[in-house]
Amino acid sequence: MPPTIPVTANAEDDSLAPLMAAMRDGSESALGELMELCWPELVRYAARQVGEVETGRDIVQEAFIQVWRRRRAWKPRASVRAYLYRIVRSLVIDQRRRQGVRRRWAAAQQLSPQAGPATPAEELDATILAEAFEAAVASLPDRRRDVFELVFLRGLSHGEAAEAMGISAQTVANQMSAALRTIRSAVAESGVTDR
Repeated sequence: MPPTIPVTANAEDDSLAPLMAAMRDGSESALGELMELCWPELVRYAARQVGEVETGRDIVQEAFIQVWRRRRAWKPRASVRAYLYRIVRSLVIDQRRRQGVRRRWAAAQQLSPQAGPATPAEELDATILAEAFEAAVASLPDRRRDVFELVFLRGLSHGEAAEAMGISAQTVANQMSAALRTIRSAVAESGVTDR
């Protein structure tokens, strides 16, 4: 279930809009003021969604970095708070996706028999492989990533994934094939498999 965004005021009575306007003109102090006003509520929201305060802080920090980078493109269509929550929500979803990949990777590693405790080199290799896998999955275009997650990570058939996404089974097959090529290439480039 996607995280819910708190209801906020509309753009007409948004007291934070002048700060965004000042930021659009390059005011770093306006960014600092916006962070001071919104940081606690955004961290609470993100931390509730991901279950960790520290990760929530990291997400909100990344959100403000994105706000600063996109400041010139901001248009006052909705309240600034709603805009901030949308960015944080998107980052929360990305974080949950990464956490899910890590959990599945760890579960798969526990199921595979090992001769004994892993050496530091084996642990490093596993970490490098996991990071390469996560980065490759995250780099996939949205539709391809959704197909990959439904088929590979959730175990749906091509037909079930096609029905869930409203696309043809052939499109699912094509997207899966492209996703697997990307992931195999990223894992091969990690260098772990060549050792």
